[in-house]
Amino acid sequence: MHFIVTGGAGFIGSHLTEQLLSEGHYVTVIDNLTTGNLQNLPEHSRLKFLHKNILDCHPEDFSTQIDGIAHLAATPSVTESWLKPLEAHDNNLSATLAVIELCQALKIPKLVFASSAAVYGNKTPLSISEDQPPAPISPYGLQKLVSEQYAVLFAKQYNFSFIGLRLFNVYGPRQVPGSQYSGVISIFVDAMLKGLPINIYGDGSQTRDFVFVKDVATAFAKALTTPLTPGLALSCNIGTSKTTSILQLVNIMRNYFPKWELEPGFAPSRHGDIQHSLADISKALSVLNFVPQWSIESGLKNLIEYSQQQNS
Repeated sequence: MHFIVTGGAGFIGSHLTEQLLSEGHYVTVIDNLTTGNLQNLPEHSRLKFLHKNILDCHPEDFSTQIDGIAHLAATPSVTESWLKPLEAHDNNLSATLAVIELCQALKIPKLVFASSAAVYGNKTPLSISEDQPPAPISPYGLQKLVSEQYAVLFAKQYNFSFIGLRLFNVYGPRQVPGSQYSGVISIFVDAMLKGLPINIYGDGSQTRDFVFVKDVATAFAKALTTPLTPGLALSCNIGTSKTTSILQLVNIMRNYFPKWELEPGFAPSRHGDIQHSLADISKALSVLNFVPQWSIESGLKNLIEYSQQQNS
């Protein structure tokens, strides 16, 4: 099969590209390299790269039948969506509409979208299911939600299937620690490697459902290859159904960095950050047969070994 991956040179997109190639598929990556990196991509006879913004793509850029598109290109930052709302709107919402138009023009039968747990807003510490009404508290979360709603609307109109994968806190190799888009884990690993102090926003009691990037890549690959009825549109949480507080995370990481003996600093909570986040992934299990394989400990071990190699 032949799939398009937007943002395919980025953190999650490059892992998905590798996963699809390993399964024998053809992949066309579209990336403007704003946050992506060509070094994240392997050299492969079944891989084609388009150095473009998705907003500038046209149907004539593609000469073969496309079996599905995974849309991961975005500005993945709650903070940035407040500071530059129009730019984030273009990169997160207008870009989704451009992908939907490609689906229509090229008669692509399936769209898989990188949505976010940010669509839920501040829910209770209880496990969040897709049945709970969304209530985003940031422009980023709103843009992800409206992207889903656009796709649901057009999927029925254009008769393609749609799956929005609501990603919880993704971490793993290739997440750039110095970037404003980085997750807390990659930032902490980088600081501990260098013997530097870390800062926690809030009191550290906030909890997250941390999911390893290779599990997320598997979820996307399953979503692209699982047969679905044309016109069907749905959303699935992608996480682990296990929760870790930021203070617990620091204590787990101390085991891997015994020479790091500093105490974390604390800073005020950031605008738009949620307090608790835990995924109910039963729908992803039933629809996609998705079962996460990586624990927080095994994922951290893999990431730390990768980071040590990069810094050696």
